[in-house]
Amino acid sequence: MQVVAGVDLGGTGCRFVIYGDGQLLAATKTLTRQLAEGSEATRIANLARTIRAIVPSGAELAGVGLGASGPVDCVQGVIHNPDTLPGFSGFPIGAGLARGLGVPVVLDNDAVVAAIGEQRMGAGKSARRMLMITLGTGIGVAFVVDGSPFRGPGGLHPEAGHIPILDSAQPCYCGAFGCWEQLASRAALQDRLRPHLPGVADLHLIAEATSQSDKPAIGQIFMDYGRLVGRGLSVHHALYMPERTIIGGSVAPYFELFRPGIMAQLTIANKLAACVELLPATLGDEAGAIGAAFMVERYLDHP
Repeated sequence: MQVVAGVDLGGTGCRFVIYGDGQLLAATKTLTRQLAEGSEATRIANLARTIRAIVPSGAELAGVGLGASGPVDCVQGVIHNPDTLPGFSGFPIGAGLARGLGVPVVLDNDAVVAAIGEQRMGAGKSARRMLMITLGTGIGVAFVVDGSPFRGPGGLHPEAGHIPILDSAQPCYCGAFGCWEQLASRAALQDRLRPHLPGVADLHLIAEATSQSDKPAIGQIFMDYGRLVGRGLSVHHALYMPERTIIGGSVAPYFELFRPGIMAQLTIANKLAACVELLPATLGDEAGAIGAAFMVERYLDHP
């Protein structure tokens, strides 16, 4: 049996799946920093070893789909993201992994592969025009029409997390001020929650806040966070007019807590924007890896 691997390489965690015979056969995850140790060759070997370890006995690996937080060069197979993926930025990871495994490797933006996963077997099924927003270490955005992602010249993916949504005294890591990603990523939400939950590790901040969301201060933080997410969404709804928007990423499990803020902001900004169907992702943290597997499967069918 031939199988494909899907990998979602995020700023904090990396997820792997094996897909074949119409079903998910295996999955695992690890911290990205553990994979990023050593030389470039060692990092590629770490990825290859993790993939090989979950290929079922007797199965043949036919290809690997790799999603990564951007910018990414899909043509050259290079990630250009020294800010949130410093261990995998600036070298031909696609070609190196292909040599190491002896199979084709296809690279794309993490939001794109998550969108492909959700449209194929998640909350985006049946939607022709779908907007995918991933809220995690940063903010990823993908717009998919009839199964194909919107791209810029040369196959580049728009870095829509860096549209300005508010004035800000502090710069984003990109150098601009008031970027959507700077104000509405998971890290931004954690920054707001931290003073109210002293002693709670960042990894558990949002989950702990969920259990205390009936407290006015915590509830207001989620409301304000939703409004910030909504500010960016209103721009994308006005530009792309999707029929459905999917909210994914590591913050998505807490969607119902900040959904009221999103809807309040969308209604203020543009009543048409508030009419777009808004749903949480259903594939969870594995959406990107699943979509990456579908992406390479499509490539193998139509190289």
